[in-house]
Amino acid sequence: MRLLGAPLAAVLALSSSVAVAGKAPGPGKPPVFGTEISLVSVPVFVVDKDGRAMRGLASDDFELAEDGKASRIVSFQYIDTTEANEAEVLQLSPAARRHFLLLFDMSFTEPGGLHRAREAASDFLRRRLAPSDLAAVATFDVNRGIRIVANFTEDRLLLLHAVSTLGVAGLARINDPLSLSADIVSTDIQANAAGRFGETSGAVTDQVSAAILRMMRAADQDMYRRQVMMLVGSLEELAKGLRGVEGRKQVLYFSAGFNSEALVGFSPADARSAAIAITEGRLQDVDHASRYGDATLRGTLNAMVRQLSSADCVVHSIDVTGLGSDRSLTRSGVNEDLARETSGRESLNFLAGETGGRFFKDANDLGAALGEILDMTSRYYILGYQPEAGKGPGTFHKLKVKVRRKGARLSHRTGYFERLPRPSQAPLQRKFEAAQLVMTGVGTSDLAFSALCLPFPDPGPRQTLGIVVQVPRGDVRWQAGQATSLEVYGYAVAADGVVHDHLAQLARFDPGRADPQGQVRGVSFYGTFRVLPGKYTVKLMVQDPESGAAGAQFIDVTVPPYEPAAGFLLPPVVMDEASSWLGLEMSAGRPGAGESPFEVAGRPFLPRTSFQVRSGMPEKLVLIAYEPDAPRDPAAGIEIRSSLRNAAGAPVAGGFVRLEKMHREAHGRRTYVLDYTPEGLAPGDYTLRIGIGEAGSHLESYSLLRVRAGS
Repeated sequence: MRLLGAPLAAVLALSSSVAVAGKAPGPGKPPVFGTEISLVSVPVFVVDKDGRAMRGLASDDFELAEDGKASRIVSFQYIDTTEANEAEVLQLSPAARRHFLLLFDMSFTEPGGLHRAREAASDFLRRRLAPSDLAAVATFDVNRGIRIVANFTEDRLLLLHAVSTLGVAGLARINDPLSLSADIVSTDIQANAAGRFGETSGAVTDQVSAAILRMMRAADQDMYRRQVMMLVGSLEELAKGLRGVEGRKQVLYFSAGFNSEALVGFSPADARSAAIAITEGRLQDVDHASRYGDATLRGTLNAMVRQLSSADCVVHSIDVTGLGSDRSLTRSGVNEDLARETSGRESLNFLAGETGGRFFKDANDLGAALGEILDMTSRYYILGYQPEAGKGPGTFHKLKVKVRRKGARLSHRTGYFERLPRPSQAPLQRKFEAAQLVMTGVGTSDLAFSALCLPFPDPGPRQTLGIVVQVPRGDVRWQAGQATSLEVYGYAVAADGVVHDHLAQLARFDPGRADPQGQVRGVSFYGTFRVLPGKYTVKLMVQDPESGAAGAQFIDVTVPPYEPAAGFLLPPVVMDEASSWLGLEMSAGRPGAGESPFEVAGRPFLPRTSFQVRSGMPEKLVLIAYEPDAPRDPAAGIEIRSSLRNAAGAPVAGGFVRLEKMHREAHGRRTYVLDYTPEGLAPGDYTLRIGIGEAGSHLESYSLLRVRAGS
């Protein structure tokens, strides 16, 4: 790890990749939950007596109340995810986007059913989702509870990889702490993109069966109840974690279910035996916990479904007991195997019924069931209202919606919780909210930072994106003797939602030791992405894990291919004094990361993230040109021309530009160090055009120049 300027006392890398961050963009402030609530969005599903989506309703047809008091509906939207031309609009409305969480039960499920569930889920992700849909993959087992394998994302390759491996160690290549990126060059991901599990499928089944999968139909009822309690408690924690995720969450729960005798009491045969024992006065032979059900379990189960409903989670239980044998792979009808274990159906039906979902049983072809879920969730309304002042973090507010249409049936969230401060949140909630902020820009963004992202041509197929993130000291906790922590996440996301490279980095330091003179301006992170040529959105986030402050920034960038016959000139960047920032290289030790592109004659320099200057103050600029096939005449003269236009497009005097040094480097790269002094410029934004001519060639680039007030 290479440091520039003052050293950081302690630095810990969370994973190997690259990042950056700033403020969340967007066409308008998105709905948020918390003490700063400005708007609450409520998805409402309305069907007629035949179960078909009811269309043509207006805002006047709805009544909405919070905590028993009528609230005025201030925004209204009808959503139809089957309309292809609405996908772009839906992507700008987080509450309107469908969220599917595919939850695989690896303990209360046999290997055969799990395998077929994964195949059906793969087809669901690959062919059935709408472009605006977000999906996530999670697993449950009694040893570790619920684990998020892939967070809510548009990245279909990541989701397919998650379904293929189910997070099994040695197979899964998802090493991002937010579960938003994987190694996309791995062969199993490419195979899944083509609809094949290949060897990975069998490997997962074998390893899951040997190391994780457990058949929980044990004779020890106390142990079995504890295992059921683990499942119920894990689902409750999942519900709490999903509170801050915008929109309705459709949980597709693939499982055989748990034996509900632990919940509802005796089986018929045991009930007869107990009745005889009571008649004969042998009360000591009656297990009252079994006769009347486990009261603790019933209470926990009821609390869990309330948490799911209040978090706007709908559970669709998919019974996989009909999928356990290889013969079922060729069947499309109902499997009436009376000998197989079906005692978990009641628990699956309970989960679905209490959360407003559907229970699907005995379906050997899960495609029809998943298609039905897609259809029933494709049309709905979004009601927005402004609540009264918050009553405090964690407070629950009840919601009730009515519609003035005869025969209409509604489904909507039962309420919402005011957002807890980040330090008080459960780890799962922090993970979901951080992923939502960096992927969609939705959430509380209160940590300011600036970022720079520039493409650097390379001879190989993958090109370099240079990244710099600067966090001012005034926006984070900065006090001698108290540790300061910053987490940085970055993702290079292609137009199809696939993450081509990523980074997660944690920096922890004591400002008193790292900056004993108190002169640095903050922390400057720098590194690289390695991506194929094309258009990307670089999604960046910085957060303070202790205070909960976080910020996100999206940068659109086009990465050109390496073309030796075509010249390429990057926009100029300002060279900052290395001692003015605590510098941290994010790509150190990352496979394939290469050297930092921010170098002059082989020595790294610290670029300023924005081209900000003060009139009359000299600056050093770095200008990088690429012309691999251009003739190289050491005696040829160099001509530099620049022009400046103000915000109205009028030309203005640009100031003094002088070439200080020029360095010729490998692959046709030329690095120019320029002295630049802007003169007589009023504060504001300007467009700088700069051109370099050498040996008959001429290259130009444009940059936004921001002149600040002061001297």
